[in-house]
Amino acid sequence: MNKKRFLSLNFKLMLVVMIALVATLAMFLLIDWVETMIVSRYYQSEEAIERNVGDAYTSLTRYVRLNKVKGTDTELLQGWVKENDYTSLEVYDNNSIYFNGGWLVSPTTIPDAEDESAESEFNEYAERITPSTFEEDVYHRIMDFEDDEYYVYLKVYTEQRFIRAMFFVKLIFCVTTLVGIILIYNSRVLRRMIRLSHEVQEVSGGNLDADIDPTANDEIGKLAVNVDTMRNSIVERLQSEKEAWDANTQLITAMSHDIRTPLTSLIGYLDIIESGKYSSEEDLARYIRSCRDKAFQLKDLSDKLFQYFLVFGSQEKKKELEVFDASILLQQLISEHAAELMSYGYNIDFDFNLADVEIKADLSGMRRLFDNLTSNILKYADKSYHIRISTEQVGEEIVVRLINGVLAVSRKVESNKIGLKTCEKICKDMGGTFDYRDEDNFFSVRITIPILKETAAEAPASAPAPAPAAENAEEKESIETEKPA
Repeated sequence: MNKKRFLSLNFKLMLVVMIALVATLAMFLLIDWVETMIVSRYYQSEEAIERNVGDAYTSLTRYVRLNKVKGTDTELLQGWVKENDYTSLEVYDNNSIYFNGGWLVSPTTIPDAEDESAESEFNEYAERITPSTFEEDVYHRIMDFEDDEYYVYLKVYTEQRFIRAMFFVKLIFCVTTLVGIILIYNSRVLRRMIRLSHEVQEVSGGNLDADIDPTANDEIGKLAVNVDTMRNSIVERLQSEKEAWDANTQLITAMSHDIRTPLTSLIGYLDIIESGKYSSEEDLARYIRSCRDKAFQLKDLSDKLFQYFLVFGSQEKKKELEVFDASILLQQLISEHAAELMSYGYNIDFDFNLADVEIKADLSGMRRLFDNLTSNILKYADKSYHIRISTEQVGEEIVVRLINGVLAVSRKVESNKIGLKTCEKICKDMGGTFDYRDEDNFFSVRITIPILKETAAEAPASAPAPAPAAENAEEKESIETEKPA
């Protein structure tokens, strides 16, 4: 199934607006076409014009007769024009225009025929008032006024009332089309949001098996996918918590016997000491030493239990990694632990060759990492060998190496390697690696930490690291040559 192409809501809204504008234009043109058809058929046809103009002339004739209007009485003629909307009236004779007013008419005056300079203009105007004009043109008539007969030109624009009404019809339909299409789109987006809200409420109510459908590849679809991913994460987390709970229960059950055994002996020795059931001071000292040994045994068991939860606690909250200057951080941590080892009589060779680069690390995790390594050295390292610690940049990684000799007695001590597993987990959480080798009376550790790409490009890279076998051989040779006589 092909993945749908991502279309943002803004892009969709822009398309909807363009479609709405096109639809609005189409609606305008349709109504305008209907308007033109109605005007041409019912207002501008010959029958309609003759009827409307005839009604106007009838009204004007009645008005002239009742009010005894003269052809030169412009005030009375203007009064009739005001009573008849969308009508233009012109009254003139062979010499002058005595009245010109009404709808869309500008006052004009016929040039005087006696004026020699206007003779040509008068002759052109005279052609308008020939007898044939009144026979063929419905707009022109000769009317009797109170003082004389005059030529009358009367035109009626009754379609303008309809055109004005249609303007508001166009406005209403176009606005309704534009807003309606946008509202339809918004209502669909709103329905998707409401449905997503209901699905989220169902999940938050405890139904973690409810599916959340993205329906479209846009911002709302991405939100739905993220919510569904969060739902799946919650389901996986709950399952992991159940598995961890079962594993922890088994661990506690298994270790309860190991803890109960030294604890029972410790209580027994303390009861003997408290009741004074010992025969000599030597027996008392022996009982106290036994109590101390059992107490340290319990402490060791509790430490192992803590290490187990640290390594295998899959539900431990991941800590946010911080950016550090690798040179300063590693030099400080290694120096602190090296000083502690030296205080216990260990000899240390320290080789620090690191440029100013940055890493992302968990400070508490880094401290626990070196604490575990230092603890192992204090328990199992042979003081007759020098401890070698080196730090360098190899490619886009920082490599920390540590090698020390191992006491022969420590080979007989059983260990579940929980401390080393803890170190491995800490390095893995930071995106690095933790490798160790325990062979030929030498114990070596190799730690890698990735460098931030921004600083890795600026810092010069060291030579590639040697192969593990060759690396161990060189380190063992170096330590053997540094062994005291």
